[in-house]
Amino acid sequence: MSNSHNWFAGGAVTHDRADFDETRHAGTSAGAARKSACATIWLLVAFTAHAQQLDQLLRRLDQSAASFTGARADVKVATYTASIHQTDTDSGSILVREISPGKIEFRIDIAGDNAYALLVRGSEIEYYHPQNNTIDVYELGKYRNTAQTLMALGFGTSGRDLKANYSIANLRRETVDGQPSISMDLTPKSADLMEKTHLQKVEVSLAESNLLPVREKFSFKGGDTRTADYSKVQTGVKIPSSTLDLPKNAKKNKH
Repeated sequence: MSNSHNWFAGGAVTHDRADFDETRHAGTSAGAARKSACATIWLLVAFTAHAQQLDQLLRRLDQSAASFTGARADVKVATYTASIHQTDTDSGSILVREISPGKIEFRIDIAGDNAYALLVRGSEIEYYHPQNNTIDVYELGKYRNTAQTLMALGFGTSGRDLKANYSIANLRRETVDGQPSISMDLTPKSADLMEKTHLQKVEVSLAESNLLPVREKFSFKGGDTRTADYSKVQTGVKIPSSTLDLPKNAKKNKH
């Protein structure tokens, strides 16, 4: 009797433990399901918020582009060469001129020992070397619109063009060079362009107040980077086409 009672008691305890384990397992599964559902909802909320913020930014860029006529600014360019762990810094200015809605031309002048001027006009890029009074000319061809958008991001760039030419990610607010800014990571949609230029990503920061460029960082395959910091940006200026002209007597070398 005693043995039978002990057996029954043991069986009862075992049964209770099984019920407990099953209940605990069910509770754990339900908890995991709740956590998964919460994570999914959080991701959907975050994605929706990001999409809304991006749409708002693109609309603002469209509005800014519609009233853009020209700009001038000071620029500081830091070029990092990964193979030798060296950063070279140059300073100069940039002039941007709208020639028709959505079409621009611009000139960058870098001062100092390694002075040069870069002109993007029509379907060509021209590099002027004052040391020997020569101009190297490169044809942009089918990359004309992408190159112009790439090299003058923030100066009259419409949200439509930005979205058409780049994948936009990591939209964020941060302080850049003391200015509240909207930053984003851009990846060119043209795989051919990325292969030819070795460009992997562009990080762009625009002033939150007026969407004028504050910083652009270009990252290339192999770890090289080129960072342009803009200051004293002025817009709404009328820039004559002749202001962008390179010296007429310079020798041109077409590549």
